[in-house]
Amino acid sequence: MKFFVPATKNPEEAEKVYGILRKSMLKHRYETTDQRIYSITFDDNGFSLTETVGKPSETSGETIVAIFQSGDLYLICTNNRGVLRGMPMIAGEWAVTNVELFENAE
Repeated sequence: MKFFVPATKNPEEAEKVYGILRKSMLKHRYETTDQRIYSITFDDNGFSLTETVGKPSETSGETIVAIFQSGDLYLICTNNRGVLRGMPMIAGEWAVTNVELFENAE
């Protein structure tokens, strides 16, 4: 999948919004990696969940806007969880069973 950010009009706008979102993770004290994550699958209390950028979250129903990695945590952002307000949803690396990066992602 080529890199995108939902609701952006073109690749330039997607880059700008992604940069802003990445910087905003710092206000929550999360320093993120350069990896551009498209999708993660993880275990949550015995259930396997997959969260994918551009698709509704399996837990909140909101569209996933971005997924970042910070240390041993994955930060799953929707408008109400990490983008416009609130903290991102979090999955621990120990629970993650699959990570899919965007094409040409580091």
